[in-house]
Amino acid sequence: MIRLIASDIDGTLVRDSSHHINKEYFDVIRQLKAKGVTFCLCSGRQYHSMHELFAPVAKDIYFISENGAILRTEEKILLRWRIPEEQVRELLQELKSVTGGYRIVNTPDCTYVDAGEDSLVYDVLKNNYRYRIENVPSLDEMPLDEVCKVAIYHPEGAEKACAGIMESEWKDKLQITCSGVEWVEFCAKEASKGEAFALLQEYLDIPISETLYFGDNMNDLPAFREAGIAMTVANARSEVQDQADLVAAPYMSDGVLNQLKFILMTQ
Repeated sequence: MIRLIASDIDGTLVRDSSHHINKEYFDVIRQLKAKGVTFCLCSGRQYHSMHELFAPVAKDIYFISENGAILRTEEKILLRWRIPEEQVRELLQELKSVTGGYRIVNTPDCTYVDAGEDSLVYDVLKNNYRYRIENVPSLDEMPLDEVCKVAIYHPEGAEKACAGIMESEWKDKLQITCSGVEWVEFCAKEASKGEAFALLQEYLDIPISETLYFGDNMNDLPAFREAGIAMTVANARSEVQDQADLVAAPYMSDGVLNQLKFILMTQ
């Protein structure tokens, strides 16, 4: 029996950066809740973007946002991890060396960039992801004591552009994840989708054997290890498919939605 289901969003439920989702998901989530199954969104996205996308059922689900740095309900934050301010400042300086990349700072309430409101990254975050976002004169000069995530957006491939930093001493200081072709993200060492998912299981008193996780990218692998069943979609990275227990149809064919419907019929 499955009592807790968590799912990534981008590349798993929808196209990367899309804000359009099959409305059937909402009815299925309500039906799952009626059968005693809790649903949780687990994403690298900002909470406000996740909430807007799932607004019709936001009161009924849990949210793991910022790659596991924040666990919350619609009403309150249950857990969050901050990156120490001195590490944020040092990292921001180093990320200036990523040619063609855009630096991003995330707090629980807002996302900040300093590339300008006419920049590509501002447009993508505001108009595609529907982020609560603010452009500031300089990320280096703003208060940085509430930062939960730092990210690099690179339209030509963030993983390759950040390869040197990802293999440097930073991999021992922070949790570094690839959340899509264009994104590399840095969180506190303790923060990951897996750790947040495990803590949610503890909070709800649900054993790992009664949990299911859907994901498609490298940042989902820690959650795979904390799930009774790890499931991916056919459009996922090959490394993720190799570590999944099951592979559903791609997001374009509503693979996860069909799996949720199957669970409804069999619970």
